[in-house]
Amino acid sequence: MRNSFKKIPLIIEILLVSVSAILVLLIYVGGNAQTMNNIAGETMDVPTFTDALLYWSYFLFVVAIVVTLSFAVWRYAKFSKKNSTSALSTLVPVLIFLLVFFVSWMLGSDEELPIIGYQGIDNVGFWGRFSDMMIYASYFLLCGIILTIAVTSLYSNFRKNR
Repeated sequence: MRNSFKKIPLIIEILLVSVSAILVLLIYVGGNAQTMNNIAGETMDVPTFTDALLYWSYFLFVVAIVVTLSFAVWRYAKFSKKNSTSALSTLVPVLIFLLVFFVSWMLGSDEELPIIGYQGIDNVGFWGRFSDMMIYASYFLLCGIILTIAVTSLYSNFRKNR
């Protein structure tokens, strides 16, 4: 019974990666829903499954946030029973993420972004700033990942040589 519970995350991972791969493949081979002209007068094709891929991306984003926050709350509750100081240390990563998103929000601009062939109002104000926030947050998190890999590598080499 315990062994089958260990297989559940693997099955979910395979399912999520498979759906993502199928949707990306459909973008390239699924045909085009419409064509539109850009400012230069060139014809641009819009893939049929663009909306499905965007909605899937939104779904994965929400699932990632819910799972991350759930584990943070679970660890906080688990450690608060033993030691309140260690319980607060479990909230540090969540606070760092909130700081990254706050700084990214402040760096974002709410000015209109000119997009070729787009006449809507979703690229100005809140949504413009939100898009900038996501881009800047991605930059910050990528730099954090690279820094973590470098520091971990240096630390492990330092420990070996001692």
